[in-house]
Amino acid sequence: MDEILKTNKDNCEVFEKQIKLNSKPVAIKFFDSEDEIPEGIGLIGEKVRHCEMVRKASLGEKFYSTLEQQQCQGGAGALGLRDMPPKVASGEMYYKLGRFDSLETAQKTVDKLSIVPERHEGIIYAPLDDADFEPDVVLIILEPVSAMKIAQALVYNDGDKIRPSFAGIQSLCGDLVANPIINKDVNFSLGCDGSRKSAKLPETELSLGIYKDKINQVIESLMNI
Repeated sequence: MDEILKTNKDNCEVFEKQIKLNSKPVAIKFFDSEDEIPEGIGLIGEKVRHCEMVRKASLGEKFYSTLEQQQCQGGAGALGLRDMPPKVASGEMYYKLGRFDSLETAQKTVDKLSIVPERHEGIIYAPLDDADFEPDVVLIILEPVSAMKIAQALVYNDGDKIRPSFAGIQSLCGDLVANPIINKDVNFSLGCDGSRKSAKLPETELSLGIYKDKINQVIESLMNI
């Protein structure tokens, strides 16, 4: 078995053994050329949102996507696949949705949203235990008690507190992919209207994203607690 695949399988086993999960952790990997895509991973056959792609992978599907397959252009902007759409970047879209009391308030929040700093060609999605590539981020959908255990694993050997960053918008894209990449850390999110409705993120679950350099720390701490 490929060493990377074995590591991902072992890490997935630790997650599933140490915390309660109702779906698989998802391995997410950016690519700049389709030559980087491992053999056997095909292009997703439909145009859906990034959060829906995450959900599909958490339920066992494995595929890659380019900008062409990303239905939510705001999400694609957060992921660095394109420039942020002007009406999203200005806050106009969220203001018109009634999410803010003024356009100025919407702009203030949008200016703080996380965006992957480098432009990429596309993204590979897979259940962690079926990922034959090193993920940039591992994204997990889980119940609060399981998220608590991840938080405990993070403070186990550094003693710091958890400081999640989210605003109820662009959750599975900005909060849980872009933010961990920018900060090289772990971030938690309560979801957003898009992920709750389109990806059917359960009301009883939240989600988190773990940057690749933090995975070993989380795994080792989970085994020691």
